[in-house]
Amino acid sequence: MKARGRFLALIAVLALTVPGCKSRPGGKPSPTAPPSVPSYVDRIPAFCKELDRTIPRLGWKLATCGGIAWKSESVSVEGRPLMWAEFGDPSSTNKTLILSMVHPDEVTPLYLGFKVVHWLKEHEATLKDSHVIVAPFVNPDGYFRKPPIRMNARGVDVNRNFPTGDWGAKAVQVWKSKLKSNPRRFPGWEASSEPETDFQENLIARFQPKKILSVHSPLNMMDYDGPSALSVDQFSREYVAECLKLRNRLRANSSGFFPGSLGNYAGQERGIPTITLELPTSNPRKADSYWKKFQPGIASMVEFKLKEDVARAEKTRPASRKVSP
Repeated sequence: MKARGRFLALIAVLALTVPGCKSRPGGKPSPTAPPSVPSYVDRIPAFCKELDRTIPRLGWKLATCGGIAWKSESVSVEGRPLMWAEFGDPSSTNKTLILSMVHPDEVTPLYLGFKVVHWLKEHEATLKDSHVIVAPFVNPDGYFRKPPIRMNARGVDVNRNFPTGDWGAKAVQVWKSKLKSNPRRFPGWEASSEPETDFQENLIARFQPKKILSVHSPLNMMDYDGPSALSVDQFSREYVAECLKLRNRLRANSSGFFPGSLGNYAGQERGIPTITLELPTSNPRKADSYWKKFQPGIASMVEFKLKEDVARAEKTRPASRKVSP
């Protein structure tokens, strides 16, 4: 009897130590737990304090993070939270994605990015039929360099790192030949290699925006990427006409696109009208005047609705990253 007791005890120990052997009441195996979505919201307060310490040197009176329900599920190369906020009605199909500070040495978009956030917060009651997602600080690491740099912490231009169809054949080749291996324009050695690029991809995949605004400087223009008269083979004529209404409303022009750029990835390949607002300069003293000048246009873009009955033919492969709903 003692030997039988020792044998049963050994079986119990093995059940606790061998993977997959734990039992539940009724003898049923334990189900596999669904993958959890990471949250880096707890890092946001320290990050915002770090940011706020830099604002006085720019001469701004700028509200940054306070009073906003931020979300973050990923971090930059150096571990800073990549955050976004949502405003309006999440069930609305009129979705606009706004991105800012993709290139940290273009400092004036930082001002507009956070101004947009607080303006939307103050006017959220008017967004009953709109859903706006804002990521005001896409690439934070480069900003905290002295001086700030265009690239991320690994020296990659995250606006040349999107996995566009021409990336493998052209991105590095164009960088070496046409751009003379300019380090400020380095696309990386592999598409979608950077967390800041991945962050933008995931926002696009998750929210399926009908239009995208990305704020840059200092080229002083409104650039349009998306369906045009040349892309009726990929998209219906009706859909193209709707996209061009938005382009004309904002007086945007098409100036071409690069391998790995947002305009190529979202506008050309996915058919999402993508507007790049290039502010006139990166002079921080001009930031408030730029906000006052361009705020009506930003509001107009948010309000603009593509007709719901106009179908868009999808041209591209599924998004390269899986995201949680």
